[in-house]
Amino acid sequence: QFNISYKENEQVNCQALNVFFLVRHNYVAHPRNPSGKITRQLTNEQQILDDLKIKFSKYRGVNFSFNHFEESSIEQQLNVISQTDIFIGVHGAGLTHVLFMKPNRCLIELIPAPGSIGVHYELMALLNGIEYRNRLISDRSLETSQAIFECVMEKVSQVCP
Repeated sequence: QFNISYKENEQVNCQALNVFFLVRHNYVAHPRNPSGKITRQLTNEQQILDDLKIKFSKYRGVNFSFNHFEESSIEQQLNVISQTDIFIGVHGAGLTHVLFMKPNRCLIELIPAPGSIGVHYELMALLNGIEYRNRLISDRSLETSQAIFECVMEKVSQVCP
């Protein structure tokens, strides 16, 4: 319906691996939250993103990008997700986009402290043939960005030896 290029069994392109980080911004999305304050956010998001940009810039075959979807059309969102090889995001509804990823890709769910979550994103990933990983994140940006980076690079080394 949205003319998204999607080929079943399309292999991961190791020369241009797309890593996408879905960030969360405050916005009014529900009448029960009229302030629009999103609670599951990275407290020092910009510092973490800057650190990740530096880390990933040292790897030619890794294209690291990030954005929020609050103001994007569904077509724009699906275009991004359908081209994503490794999808990173903080626990929240945006991770349902895993349903639109190509098989044999990876979802990394970031779990804020204290760390209790359900398994619904893991199950969605598994139903779609997507590898699921999660990482508990802290308030310290260097630890968080390093944990994310290591998780991504571990996956990269598996897919693109």
